[in-house]
Amino acid sequence: MRGDLVAELARRMARPQRHRLLQGYPAVPAMTPAVSPQPPRERANDPGLVRTLDGRLIDHDHDDATRRLTNPPYEFPAQMAEAIERQRQTRARWQVLADAPSREEPPFLQVDRARGLIVGVIPHTQCIPRTEGCGFCTFPHDTANKAARGSMVDSVVNQLWTLCETPELEGRVVDAIYIGGGTANLSSTDEVASIVKAIGHSTKIADAELTLEGTPQLFAAWFGSHLKNLALQPVGHKRISMGVQTFDKAFLQQMGREKFGDAAVVRKLIKQCRSLSITTSADLLYNLPGQTAAQMDADVDTALELGLDQICIYNLVLYEGLGTPWSQDPALVAAMPDNDVACANWLRLRGRLLAAGYVQSTLTNFERADVARGPRRFRYEVDSFSPEAFDGVGVGPMSLSSVVDWSAMRGLKLLRRKDISSSPWSGGDLLFRYERDDLRHLFIVRSLAKGWFDAWRWRALFGTEFAVEFAEQLAPVVAAGLLVVDDRVSLSPRGAFYADAVVSILTQQTRRDGAGLSTKDLLREQPRADLYLGMG
Repeated sequence: MRGDLVAELARRMARPQRHRLLQGYPAVPAMTPAVSPQPPRERANDPGLVRTLDGRLIDHDHDDATRRLTNPPYEFPAQMAEAIERQRQTRARWQVLADAPSREEPPFLQVDRARGLIVGVIPHTQCIPRTEGCGFCTFPHDTANKAARGSMVDSVVNQLWTLCETPELEGRVVDAIYIGGGTANLSSTDEVASIVKAIGHSTKIADAELTLEGTPQLFAAWFGSHLKNLALQPVGHKRISMGVQTFDKAFLQQMGREKFGDAAVVRKLIKQCRSLSITTSADLLYNLPGQTAAQMDADVDTALELGLDQICIYNLVLYEGLGTPWSQDPALVAAMPDNDVACANWLRLRGRLLAAGYVQSTLTNFERADVARGPRRFRYEVDSFSPEAFDGVGVGPMSLSSVVDWSAMRGLKLLRRKDISSSPWSGGDLLFRYERDDLRHLFIVRSLAKGWFDAWRWRALFGTEFAVEFAEQLAPVVAAGLLVVDDRVSLSPRGAFYADAVVSILTQQTRRDGAGLSTKDLLREQPRADLYLGMG
């Protein structure tokens, strides 16, 4: 078996390194419908069937029909025959629903309200690049439309109000809120404020971190009104995350992002943010097709010179068959570096950031040392990589939620589809039920997205010694210099680049069949907020 694992590791290291750890465990193909298609089959996607955060299935249609049938109907005068017939037909439909067995299911787990909580909100999936999806983007992206966006945000806010009043969430302390996805700062300042208000009306957010994600130029528009609005929100700490990608004009033009904000715009924003006590973060891509080492270094050097509090660097995912516009261009795919070169670029850029006084806090995130050690450190991402301590609730199209009951060794992962016209989680939404073995893999995947975990933490959760239990799987990745195992289980700097390969070896015995969907399938769906979206 050892030789097989060595060969398998080499094979996986030669494949595109997609940083799937950031998506969590499991990936979409292993997830199943949130409301299983059981008889009566015609009700499989009925919005009256709703899954809750503890896994309970509520049959609102059955309950509502039963309740209505117990109340005597209004008696119409005999001459109103049409109204009487409509009433008869309506009661007949109620009777069918009431007579059918209720499809309610008991809770799958108990929600521990003492656990930490993070809330991720995707208010819409709209973007505004000239090149579809910026050419490289694998995230949800749809054409900007103000009316459709407003309808979507209204639906998201309404669902936040409802969810935050549920027994699973009401009164809980929120550690971090992240408003992202698409181009979140396309939303108005009033919409952002309404999202925060909806979360805070029933949960405790006074000490929470609040992040708004978006493009630099939209943060700079309207005299920085987004920044001023953010500074007024009743939370403990505010930050913005800017999708810069690169400062290189030629690459920005190729992406269709030349009007999204250059270094001068980012410099101005950093100055404004400092005056408002708002932390600044920027995302950069490296290993772009044909990008030279000097061009990558120049991007990082510019970010350092600007004085960003946090800098996130992402290896570009691009290969034939990926499904993005760039992946359909053979010339661009051919211009991608092989993994040895790509990894060398990562190690060089990482060293550049560390030498400038930044520390690495996750696979992709670097923070100035003074920020990382203080109250302005980026909490949302680290929290999301700490399943032993935090639950995560996502609201909006393509949002993810995860809840773990460690006492019962059970958990749930819930995914919203782009259609959020019905309540979460119902209709076409997806779920995954974690049992003990699944939670072991969840812990490995999420913790190593942070870069490490303590051996004692594994022992406390699962009652075994990680190094002993996984000795066979660990041998090839440790020998390859990708993982260090002592009091901590840590990815080496090189292992951070090959993190997908490392984790796939550690968790390879688990394979689940799901609904047969992939992330590409979900991204192709049309967003929908209510019955009238896009009409009129």
